[in-house]
Amino acid sequence: MRGLPEDILAGLERLSPLLGDAASLDTRRPRALLPAELAARLMEAHSGEDKARAFALGLGEVVRALAEDFPENIFWDLDYLACRMWNAGGPEEVLGYGRRVAALCRGFGNKSELRFRYAHDFLYGYDWARWVVRQPEKRATIGPFDLAFFDYLEGRLRTLVELIAENDPKYGKLQGQEFRNPFAFCREPREEAHLHQVLAQADFIPVKAWRFDGDCRWDLPFTDLRTEAARRLGLSREAAS
Repeated sequence: MRGLPEDILAGLERLSPLLGDAASLDTRRPRALLPAELAARLMEAHSGEDKARAFALGLGEVVRALAEDFPENIFWDLDYLACRMWNAGGPEEVLGYGRRVAALCRGFGNKSELRFRYAHDFLYGYDWARWVVRQPEKRATIGPFDLAFFDYLEGRLRTLVELIAENDPKYGKLQGQEFRNPFAFCREPREEAHLHQVLAQADFIPVKAWRFDGDCRWDLPFTDLRTEAARRLGLSREAAS
């Protein structure tokens, strides 16, 4: 890793256990790239230590937020997100980008009022594709990890917190330690893993987060395709009840 001091590399390597099995939706590889491996590829031709340190700090904050606030997260393809962070600008922009992503994870995760179980809908673009398709003429040029989409997510977070406070029928207050699931299909870990592996094999994932270019697509009905796949697999909540 050209120009990257050993202390930065060691810090990245200490993040690896936080990913657990580091499962990937890329059917061609046995696991997701670990943080040190991501850094090695992204920094291969770069020699600026300040930016390298900022990236390592930012990626560390993101990984820790994901691990702490989505402890049951299954799939860990961070390639595209890490690439977007690396390309965010200079050291301050890179670190700020990472901290903004980490804050979103904290806001939506299991220690918040929202208590979502996984970060999959964010990492693999389901939230983004659903947002773009509502106003494609305005949003088609905005990517899933662009700052403009983060603006939307931060606003959405505030809206959901308000709905929970009002005990909204769809986004009401949760009981005990249950996770929030506004979807029509079961999202227990085994079912979540199987469903998304089937979707990946069918090429029905909006963002190929395991690629540095993301290969982002919004112009298919990804939400409906996922719901239909869950129904075919017997994972609909009606079938489970």
